[in-house]
Amino acid sequence: MPYESAADPERAAVLAPEILAAAGLDDAGATRLAVTLAGAAPFLAPALIRHADWLGRLAADDLDAPRTAADYVARLQAALADVADDDSAAALRRFKYFELARLTVRDLWAAPDDVDATAAVLGELAHLADALLDAALRRALARVAARSGLPRWAGADGGPAVSPRFVVLGMGKLGGEELNYSSDVDLVYVLERLPCGDGPSDLSPDEYYGRVAREFAALVTRVDADGFLYRIDLDLRPEGQSGPLVVPSDMLADYYDVWAATWEKAAFMKARSVAGDHAFGWRVIRALDPMIYRSSMDYAGVAAIRAMKDRVEQEVERSGGAFNVKVGSGGIRDVEFVAQALQLLHGGRIPDVRERSTQRALAALAQVGVLPVESADALRRAYAFLRRTENRLQMVGERQTHRLPEAAADLTRLARALGFRGADAAAGCAAALEAHRQRIRTIFASLFAVDGTQRLLDLFQRNAPQLLAQPTTRGLVEQLAGQFAGAIEASPDAERALNNLDRFIRGVGSRSFYYALLLDRPELVTRLAALFAASEYLSGYLATHPRLIEPIFSDPTVLLLPRAALRAALARLRADQAAEGGGEASEGDLDALRLFHHRELVNIGLLDLADKITPTEAETGLTELAEVCVEAGLDVATRELTRRGPTPAAAAAGEFLVVGMGKLASRELTYGSDLDVIFLYDAPGADDVGMLEAQEHSARLAQKLIWALQTRTREGACYQIDARLRPSGNQGMLVASLAGFAQYHAAGAQVWERQALLRARPIAGGGHLAAGFDACRLDILRRPLPADAAAEIHRVRRRMEAELAHEGERRRDFKLGRGGILDIESVVQSLQLRHGAAHVELFAVAPIAVHIERLAQLDLLAPADAATLAQGWTFLQRLSSRLRVVENRSMSDLDEERGDLEGLALRLGYAASQRAGGARRALLDDYRRHTAAIRAVYDRVLSVSSPA
Repeated sequence: MPYESAADPERAAVLAPEILAAAGLDDAGATRLAVTLAGAAPFLAPALIRHADWLGRLAADDLDAPRTAADYVARLQAALADVADDDSAAALRRFKYFELARLTVRDLWAAPDDVDATAAVLGELAHLADALLDAALRRALARVAARSGLPRWAGADGGPAVSPRFVVLGMGKLGGEELNYSSDVDLVYVLERLPCGDGPSDLSPDEYYGRVAREFAALVTRVDADGFLYRIDLDLRPEGQSGPLVVPSDMLADYYDVWAATWEKAAFMKARSVAGDHAFGWRVIRALDPMIYRSSMDYAGVAAIRAMKDRVEQEVERSGGAFNVKVGSGGIRDVEFVAQALQLLHGGRIPDVRERSTQRALAALAQVGVLPVESADALRRAYAFLRRTENRLQMVGERQTHRLPEAAADLTRLARALGFRGADAAAGCAAALEAHRQRIRTIFASLFAVDGTQRLLDLFQRNAPQLLAQPTTRGLVEQLAGQFAGAIEASPDAERALNNLDRFIRGVGSRSFYYALLLDRPELVTRLAALFAASEYLSGYLATHPRLIEPIFSDPTVLLLPRAALRAALARLRADQAAEGGGEASEGDLDALRLFHHRELVNIGLLDLADKITPTEAETGLTELAEVCVEAGLDVATRELTRRGPTPAAAAAGEFLVVGMGKLASRELTYGSDLDVIFLYDAPGADDVGMLEAQEHSARLAQKLIWALQTRTREGACYQIDARLRPSGNQGMLVASLAGFAQYHAAGAQVWERQALLRARPIAGGGHLAAGFDACRLDILRRPLPADAAAEIHRVRRRMEAELAHEGERRRDFKLGRGGILDIESVVQSLQLRHGAAHVELFAVAPIAVHIERLAQLDLLAPADAATLAQGWTFLQRLSSRLRVVENRSMSDLDEERGDLEGLALRLGYAASQRAGGARRALLDDYRRHTAAIRAVYDRVLSVSSPA
């Protein structure tokens, strides 16, 4: 027998005769098969002996012909046609190992340098897994349905019954159709989110399909004498091991839109529907394309993935041992990184490169000119060699190994399995491997060792190619790119700075004036780089309104402007807009108002981020800015109404008042806050007709004021206005007379409406009406409280927590959730209402922190409790502010596994530790400590003595 042809002749000499004897065959074709399999994949020998017909079936098969995905499905269906459910799992395993034996032969008999043959085998391994996983899922669904009922739920609001769709997505090499010989399968279970009612066995869809997922996993991972199907890895699902087993489709979209790290997005590039409802699966995948492939070139994302890859590589090298073909330097992961990085950079604008397979991606990148053809070919050949090597390592015992063996005999066996022959087979194999690794490292270095200047020139080429095409502006851009490269490299967050500079260049486009300004004022480049590194929120303003760079940095020593200076600055802008002309006066006023708002907002943010002002000063500055904008908006609205017609006599004799509510009233505005307001009017001495005319005029004035502040012009918008705190909320009139307002509260307004008046302050409009409102407010607050006031505050607070916070084991809502901002506000405001009649200073409109101190001074709040609330308030307010200004998130959601909490923690002053994520853990520890202490105070003051 020709045992000398085997990868391991000695092992083949022992096992091949046993395989042939069991099969009852001794012809040349069967012998070649037995020798090949016994020498390279000895773990298959027991199965070939146990299933005596397998060798004959292999000998009769056309081993040169690849099987398609449809072939595997059809063959598996035929194999399962007469199999009882109890034996179906074993039948699936038998099918897998026969087909695996066939693929082993195809792989071993292919020409060593046949790249396409290697790609075909990897693809067949993936398609075999697809068929097996889909069949296992069908059996899991049937078993759960037999135990728990069919997956049908009552439709929402009495509609027809619904059955949510369910799919298993394949990730990693399974998704890329390049599965290796003994690989985990990376999976994500996705369930369609549908509004529904009662269902089978009182299970929710999540619970029902959780059972399906567990039944499926049991079928797939079970090990018996016939082996197993696959090991399952679910770590690529949102939130990893901490995430839900079955991911709702809306959560998946939200996660990749807001939270997913760049490496997670890169991993999702390979997502593919492998089992279940394929139409639904592909719809889910296509919906995420805009979140995966950015329109801008994501250099920062690529840098983040490379940093992670480098850390893994360093850990592997520190651990010692032989070369790891998967993650070692010049290994499989390096080739995959080249493909994925270039896909991330160019996939947004060149959809042709969005391939799941690494080998197909390399070919596509070469075809569109992103990757040199010679480099793509070299990488494909190296990748095929490494993947063949990986398969040969895993064939020996179906073990998930990636390291080269160290024993000489094992290295020789590997070399022979790869097609090297002769006494120096191992040396020839090692030389070929080193040559491929060197090519990978060289190409990798040439592609990703681009200096910062060239990277920025790429951004200009992408966003403003005209500037680089013209000799008169190319030099300007090249100089500016060099300056920005140095400034960004020195910034505290180069990745964020680079992304925000990309946005800024897109916003400016080819308007060379701004680039010339920056070149003339090099100090602006440094400040801009610092801004881009510090704040997504403020960078967005500059990207949208690049003209802000000129006035914002004109005098960096100026701190917060007093109100008179703010009014004067706005007046100058209005005069400038009027001088420019080109439209109605109101249009110029609106543009001036917006430019003023944006400029001062960015100025406050810069001072805040630089710690040149305290958080309280920032909140006060933002409130002052808002009040000046409301004043100016009211002036625009008044002139607009006057221009359109005379003011009714009753309205002219009376006054109109804007009352700020909530944080606007207490001077605690934060970045991106809406303005909570109510509108009042009076018409002294007017009859019924006059009052109606005054009301209609005031309503139009309020609407015009909202228009003046909310309407988006070419310069953007100022504020969103929220008037829902008016009498009767959205159901009530937009404006109310002062007398009507007083009557509404006298007639029995709810406790929460009186609570809202603790933070209510006139901010624009008539002086007499403002004084009247202040007197009316105090009169309402001094009235005796209902006996159940504390219970009602507690009931409303806990209802908001239950219905809106949606907290879980790792997700916290620091505004509405347990121990959050509303706990502190509820404690303080309950005590204000309870004791304000005796201590009128508690009814003064002031920040929460001020009232905490007052309550402690009046012995109405224990000193320890006051300290807890004060410290917790400062912590939560600063956390909220930084989430908005740094990350540009309008949210009160703090999730332990989502977002860049490590970066946020570092910006909040937490120290990094040697252990990864140390700052994040310290932040979360403080969060848990503060909120637990706040809830304890809340319980002592409110919930213990108040029925829920």
